[in-house]
Amino acid sequence: MDESNIKTVMDKGNYTFDMLFNDIQADSTDGIEIPESVYMSNREYKSKLIVVQMLLCLADLYKAENYNSNEKLRNAIEIKVDGDEQLSGYMFFVSQNPQFNYSWNYMRKCRTNYIEFLVNSIRFLNNVLVDINLLTGKSWPGNNIHVVFHDILDVELTSEVPFVKSRLLWENFYRLAMVKSDYNIVVKIKNNLLKTSNRKAPSDMKNLIDSVFDMINNESKKNTEYETV
Repeated sequence: MDESNIKTVMDKGNYTFDMLFNDIQADSTDGIEIPESVYMSNREYKSKLIVVQMLLCLADLYKAENYNSNEKLRNAIEIKVDGDEQLSGYMFFVSQNPQFNYSWNYMRKCRTNYIEFLVNSIRFLNNVLVDINLLTGKSWPGNNIHVVFHDILDVELTSEVPFVKSRLLWENFYRLAMVKSDYNIVVKIKNNLLKTSNRKAPSDMKNLIDSVFDMINNESKKNTEYETV
């Protein structure tokens, strides 16, 4: 990367999970009307926001650098789920339903899948945070550049501190249940698609950033040359 295009830590700091949640929360309370088709009820929306907060807190608690192996992370999450008294109480309460024949079997199966869901979500969110901080390492020309992660999180690159603004795509909330450590990334300027990529490692994000940056600069150069003709 060109040295002139790298913001120092003093300039930008690191984008954190707290900042991400604040962006998501602020976006939902900034006066924009929430379509009834997207949020079936205000109560459902609040519950979804609690889920997002829970996942971000877990991702922050189980950072990738401390839980770099899947086995270590899974063991930590399994211990946490096993020790959750309220979750165990809820499993019992739901199991006491005639349609489950008053059995815990279905709930036990869901518990196993729930652990996998938490592990995958933590991996996904930690990787996304790494990617966002890679994005803010460039001085992007202009605004209206959006990077969309897994059709769930829309990150807008801005020219002002903290150089990024995130928004959850609530209409795709269900996709949180399908996240993995690798995912699709879409880069757009306004509604114009620039590039798509599959992210499996930080190097994939770095290559995508360099490629998109070159595309934008080349297009800007062409427009400048056209204007001077």
